[in-house]
Amino acid sequence: MRVEVGTEAAGVGGGAAAVRTGVTGGGAGGPGPVASDGAGPVAASGTAATGPGVEPGAPLVRATRPRNRRELIIAAARELFSRDGYANAAMSDIAAAVGIGPSALYRHFGGKQQLLHAVVAEALDSCLAGLYPAGPGEIDVLVRDFAESALARRELGVLWQREARHLPAEEYAELTRRLHAARRTLAGQLTAARPGLDPGHTELLSWGTLGVAASLAYQHVELAEPDLVAGLMHRVATSTPPGLGEPRLDAPRGVLRHRSRREALLAAATELFAERGYASVSLEDTGAAVGIAGQSIYHHFASKHDLLATAVHRGVERLWVDLAEVLASARDHAGALRRLVWRYTRNALVSRHLVTVIATEAEHLQEADRLRARQFQRDYIAEWLHLLGAVHPAMTPAEARVRVQSVLTVVNDVARTPRLATRPGIDRALHQLGCELLELDTEPLPG
Repeated sequence: MRVEVGTEAAGVGGGAAAVRTGVTGGGAGGPGPVASDGAGPVAASGTAATGPGVEPGAPLVRATRPRNRRELIIAAARELFSRDGYANAAMSDIAAAVGIGPSALYRHFGGKQQLLHAVVAEALDSCLAGLYPAGPGEIDVLVRDFAESALARRELGVLWQREARHLPAEEYAELTRRLHAARRTLAGQLTAARPGLDPGHTELLSWGTLGVAASLAYQHVELAEPDLVAGLMHRVATSTPPGLGEPRLDAPRGVLRHRSRREALLAAATELFAERGYASVSLEDTGAAVGIAGQSIYHHFASKHDLLATAVHRGVERLWVDLAEVLASARDHAGALRRLVWRYTRNALVSRHLVTVIATEAEHLQEADRLRARQFQRDYIAEWLHLLGAVHPAMTPAEARVRVQSVLTVVNDVARTPRLATRPGIDRALHQLGCELLELDTEPLPG
């Protein structure tokens, strides 16, 4: 079985645990055989085209509607939503991909939002189906089944974190409950297999295992079998991270704010974009958050897009500065990679809103900025791959990419999950998980 994993947009964002408010809640993705409303190619005269076995001038015979047309529509929409984004995929594009007219599409779905719900729900249920067949505590069976179902719906990570936020609140909440139920099932399996595991570690390792599945949406490599993905899931599920404290969900937020109005606007916009989505936030909303109204906003930013592009650029530059400092201070490739995992983890935990914006809102950038963001993603991940290749020369490029993206997605997911991100010691636990996924010794811990 040859499975192509992921989409063109390999990113540093991720995945399974990211939900609209930032509180917790990837078969191949092609549309399959194209269905057509007609009996075959149609000539301009309105009669069936000539060809072997076709009588010239024969009248059109209306084809029987395929019984699986709804499934074909969902498959085509899944491909377009994950590749181009919900906002950029028109219903006419989806109809054309299936080979039907728009009116035929609307017989199955009342609108694009209804279709999005069907797409996300199907991907979520299909991907998570692999969590249920295993018996209590059968971790080896569970990760094998889950790896197969995750590969079959590899688009879920992108659909969930980037597109599901376009759904009405009630539908989104219902799908979030399904994700939480699956996570609890996984946690129950971990507890059955490892009775001594404390609740904090159970929560971390169950979300981490889901994060490996979500990371597949950001891959663009080919895997012949699910063994590698299953192995990474097993590595997370059997890890023994350092101790974790209790969540600090009620910890007071800092009271200090930027004196610079420009920086205050940028910080407010980043948080609003992350929590509500770029399309749902206006310049007036951003100004009101910092007490700036009217034309004064334009003294600092030319447009809402300017705010988004500045936020993404800020996040990108911060990662590159961290990388430069790591390379300048490390003594060898393994040390550099350990330090990079540590710095990336700390950055994600401190700047979760910025991580969310880069992961979910980059599709709203203007083309030139979007292309630059994608190039950044490729270049940044290439630095990780270079270091990992130097540490493990026998590791294939495909395996290295899968491992690196798993680390980034797991870290991002946890950083955006307050019940985990606020636990004392979570940075050290994530650092250990990241090093284990990269087959690195975790000692000594970087300073």
